Amino acid sequence: MIDIYPAIDIYRGQAVSLIRGDISTREEYGNPLPFAEKFSKISGKLHIIDLEGAFTGVPVNMNAISGIRASVPSFIQAGGGFRTQESIKTGYSAGLDSVIIGSAALDRKFLEDIASKFKNITVSIDAYNGLIKYGGWNRVTTIDYRDFYSEVSGLADRFIFTSIDRDGTGSISNIQRFWDSGYFIYAGGVGSIHDIYRIEKAGFDGVIIGKALYRGDIDVEELICLQKE
Repeated sequence: MIDIYPAIDIYRGQAVSLIRGDISTREEYGNPLPFAEKFSKISGKLHIIDLEGAFTGVPVNMNAISGIRASVPSFIQAGGGFRTQESIKTGYSAGLDSVIIGSAALDRKFLEDIASKFKNITVSIDAYNGLIKYGGWNRVTTIDYRDFYSEVSGLADRFIFTSIDRDGTGSISNIQRFWDSGYFIYAGGVGSIHDIYRIEKAGFDGVIIGKALYRGDIDVEELICLQKE
């Protein structure tokens, strides 16, 4: 069965969800820790994003992330503002199992360097209309996501593909497998169990689920049973 990564997006210390990364669309849910404790029972995995870190380029919510790490014995991958060796080291020192690199992965030399020094780096491939976006999804490149994968595929073996067009919309993209190796996680618009099966059929190893969990569109207990299949 595909691996499920419940999402905890943190903004100003609160669990939130956005639509296509637009902070003006945020829905606030409160303290992220109870959600992390609840969601961790699904698969023993969590996906955490420091939204302020993503916007500013420097991790801001490490206290909240560290609090989750101290309370939840799950595999935790986290991103948002990890753009220097020092910040990445801080993430791993806080007990993260994988640090997610997005904007910084556009610098191949930097990626080569950190990939040789740190374990389990996850590269985030964030695409809008087929092109890579970065800087908290506020800046767009002319780089096709498939070309970007070709550039970084030899430097990491964990990847997240995010369909920004669909993020927070409850509707997934019709993405087809474009990679030849690596552990790939899908994110963007997952709104039902049916979506999860479609993503698995497309060849993804994992799936990130956010707003649908907070709203109850996908039942936690059903996902727990699904992971046991």
